[in-house]
Amino acid sequence: MFKATKMVTLRFYGGVNEIGGNRIFVEDKDTRIFLDFGMSFSKCGKFFEEYLKPRFSGTGIKDLLALKLLPDIDGIYRADLLRLIGKTLHQRPLVDGVFLSHIHQDHSAYVSLLDEKIPVSCSEITKCYAKAVQGSGHRTLETELCNFKKRPIIDKSPPIDRPFNSLESEKPFKLDSIEITPFNVDHSVPGAMAFLIRTSDKTIVYTGDLRLHGAHRNLTQRFVEKVAEEDVHTLLCEGTRIGEGESRSESDVAENSNKVVSQCKQLVIADFAYKDLDRFLTFYNIAKDNDRKIAISKKHAYLLNELQKVPEIRGVPRIGDENILIYIDKKKTGRYDDSDYEYWEKNFLDLPNAVTADWIRANQDKVVACLTFFDMSELIDIVPSAGSIYIDSSSEPHNEEQVIDEKRLNCWLDFFNLAKYHFHASGHASGVEIQKIIETIDPKEVVPIHTEMPEAFQEMHGNVRIPNLEQF
Repeated sequence: MFKATKMVTLRFYGGVNEIGGNRIFVEDKDTRIFLDFGMSFSKCGKFFEEYLKPRFSGTGIKDLLALKLLPDIDGIYRADLLRLIGKTLHQRPLVDGVFLSHIHQDHSAYVSLLDEKIPVSCSEITKCYAKAVQGSGHRTLETELCNFKKRPIIDKSPPIDRPFNSLESEKPFKLDSIEITPFNVDHSVPGAMAFLIRTSDKTIVYTGDLRLHGAHRNLTQRFVEKVAEEDVHTLLCEGTRIGEGESRSESDVAENSNKVVSQCKQLVIADFAYKDLDRFLTFYNIAKDNDRKIAISKKHAYLLNELQKVPEIRGVPRIGDENILIYIDKKKTGRYDDSDYEYWEKNFLDLPNAVTADWIRANQDKVVACLTFFDMSELIDIVPSAGSIYIDSSSEPHNEEQVIDEKRLNCWLDFFNLAKYHFHASGHASGVEIQKIIETIDPKEVVPIHTEMPEAFQEMHGNVRIPNLEQF
């Protein structure tokens, strides 16, 4: 157990010399918070992959603790998970809250393992995404962000809800000696926030993930300008793309994609992250402008339904929109029987705009089909005609496993003679944008996080403190 300190303490349990895995501990007097509590893809990838997973069902968090993929800190994890591994239970949580910048797993995944009495504070949009991801997926320890079932699951008792605080941009949130002001920022998923943290002796700014070239760059610009009015001591700044000097915008993606779609007379396949609302709207409009309909997955449709409940988000088409189709894939029996599908999927099976591979095969010139690498086997039933195209609108592979997946993807595309195009706009600021952010905010010190190139920050500021990863 940590002892209360008079001075503000920062400890880094992730996000150091790596992209993602942010887990930043802030302590001020008797108040303790985490800024994000995510999964480190790079470290987890050293031990686990699709067919080798942590033994969550029987050992809870033991594997993650033993392999040092989670910090072994007393007082932060769920009692049911501690009992499974014979750990001493605590009377009250060590930390007073988690401030979640956005829904991406490298920032949010391991929040699900924390003591349920620790409240999560985030935007209403991030909470909506958390509900959608959990509601349209299989219940695992890494997806139980909103609620969880005690382990081991031996009865049908209802799940336990996790408390959430909905944050409003620029509205301060007081937590004992710490005051946090959230700011909406632009990222590749809506609802992302940065935080201005006023402690008893200094002001800290945490960027989360952000960019200055997206469709909503004005959000990031306002955040930077407002924070620049403060006397910022420490800037915790992300640097995913600090070594890159240019950024393609969403309009670039739209213009380039529209050009190839307008020239295609057969099937168009668009591959992008379903959580990226801006990218969905880009291809939705491209489909509409080219007299096509966009075919989305059931999971994507579930998310769009949930987003309709958030007044802050405008312009999201309903799933019954005349330009949207919902793709129903074959499962289990292969006969589209209701019994083949999960409870949440059944809501989409009988909708008038639900289509199967047979319909798409017969109407290839009328569709932009949203299919990812993991959907490539659907092409066997769709049978793309000669002249069909595949638009990759996701980031380039950046680790060995993704490179292998890219080679497999190319084999599928070559087999079906699909022309491949790559048009993407990153969710992260470039080096030029990061320098602009640092110069405008003008902090006393910069702490690089979420980057594999922390030394590059030293060219942008005279006082760069490269953090040390806490040993655990």
